[in-house]
Amino acid sequence: MKKLLSTLVISSLIFLPAISQNEDKSDRLENLENNENNASQDTLSVEVGDKVFSVKESGDETRISVGKKEYRVVEDNDGVTVYKRDKNDEEKEIHRRKNDRFRGHLGGVELGMNGFLTDYWSTALAPEDNYFDLNTAKSNAWNFYFPNINLGITRHFGIVSTVGLSYNHYRFDQNNSITKDGDGVIGPLYPEPGIVYTKSKFTTAYATLPVLLELQIPVNGSHSKTLNFSAGVIGAVKIASKTKVVYDNGEKQKSKIKDDYSLNVLKWGATARIGYENLQIFGTTYLTPMFESGKGPEFYPYEIGLSFTFN
Repeated sequence: MKKLLSTLVISSLIFLPAISQNEDKSDRLENLENNENNASQDTLSVEVGDKVFSVKESGDETRISVGKKEYRVVEDNDGVTVYKRDKNDEEKEIHRRKNDRFRGHLGGVELGMNGFLTDYWSTALAPEDNYFDLNTAKSNAWNFYFPNINLGITRHFGIVSTVGLSYNHYRFDQNNSITKDGDGVIGPLYPEPGIVYTKSKFTTAYATLPVLLELQIPVNGSHSKTLNFSAGVIGAVKIASKTKVVYDNGEKQKSKIKDDYSLNVLKWGATARIGYENLQIFGTTYLTPMFESGKGPEFYPYEIGLSFTFN
């Protein structure tokens, strides 16, 4: 084990400056005694000050490590060669490679306004559909998306997808709600004479599945800060729907009615986003009519708002 002992001497010389100047001589002698007692082993640990050194011999190679640093002493026909490795550098490289991967901006929370398109981007209602006139300022959408799945094509371009939940609240502007007759046809529901609805809204809930292509443009040469552009398709399946009215007939009253309201169970549309880092502006238009054919007005829901993503 002469080579192992000589390696210990080399390691002591390498890390000698780290030894505290005021260390007692008795402590140093105790360490040397420990080294001598362990000389018959292939692996030794030496404690110097607040650092623990380990030495391991394997064939013609000896590894000396302390903290995050490791020295390899290799003996071959050309002599003895010492190699240095810093584990901190390796961790930084792993972190850099992780950050070099494509990471999309989709999972998070969206808040916006919603409404209906009636004909080629028009929001004008036919006279017979005026009971669907909305208070736009109070008609809102809440979308919640789980962390997204990324499929990188390049560092700043790829496919991003996830699943989520979409809640749409349509606040009626007039003194009415909606109802469904025996044939499943949607029509207006008016209160009894003398009653005024202080709040009347129609709420839908869908599970959603968006799939987008995203392009990222680095800002100021930094790969960590980007402008993001994405567009794709979104599918949805209906979970629930209900109406709610609030009125006062001497005391506050609330009424909720859950029904399918002849909504299409499945729908799909187009969605797009533009933004900087984790703040996006989004827009979604569904190309499937809101109601089943012949059961209600031919409306196409849309949403516009802000998206706060985590990636």
